[in-house]
Amino acid sequence: MRSATDHRGLPASLGALRRGLAAVTSRRNAARYALGRAVGLVLLVLGVMVGVISAKEAALAAGVTGAHGTYAVEECHERYPAAGSRHAGRTISCTGAFHPARNGDSGDRGTASGTGGVNPFGTFHPDAVYPPGTRVPVQTGDGATYVAAGWKHAWGNLAGVAVALPMLAAGVFCLLTGFGARWGRSFADSWDGLPGGFVLRPLLLSVAGMGILGAAVFLFLQHYG
Repeated sequence: MRSATDHRGLPASLGALRRGLAAVTSRRNAARYALGRAVGLVLLVLGVMVGVISAKEAALAAGVTGAHGTYAVEECHERYPAAGSRHAGRTISCTGAFHPARNGDSGDRGTASGTGGVNPFGTFHPDAVYPPGTRVPVQTGDGATYVAAGWKHAWGNLAGVAVALPMLAAGVFCLLTGFGARWGRSFADSWDGLPGGFVLRPLLLSVAGMGILGAAVFLFLQHYG
């Protein structure tokens, strides 16, 4: 026969079990939110890097910054991320010598007084493979990196700037809400719980939308402009 103490101890044990489960769930949720915020921080860092690098190369290609000249190609090599892949992730590296333009000459006619600096590390990355001896109009900002000159290349880099905007918007969203962790809060719950959502929701949507639209426009100009 069970005593009265046994009957009183059962609810107490169940209550302790519930509190223990609640504590474990709370710690798991906190870990998920922390992971989601880490994802947001990574997206912010990547977005800033992509935007800054693309903006610098766009300014170079458009002739806003840097020194103009021609790049005399010695050889070019194509590289692919996976063996046998011929469609995605292609990288072209060329070696050669940079010939700066004459003072006051913005074109690539009558290049330079001297041979310029040899680039042995293939830091000229065009979007096409050039035959040996080809002279490509380029801009250089620091004497070690060369960017093909012209608005066609500038539009492509500006598309990179635009792509950075949705990355930044997603990074801010994940950083503020913890969204992005596996088995974490759903997007709908995170969106509804966004701090300052009355202002931030339309702002984030606008930034992401402008980035997507801008990337589409710049890519169109790159290929058909």
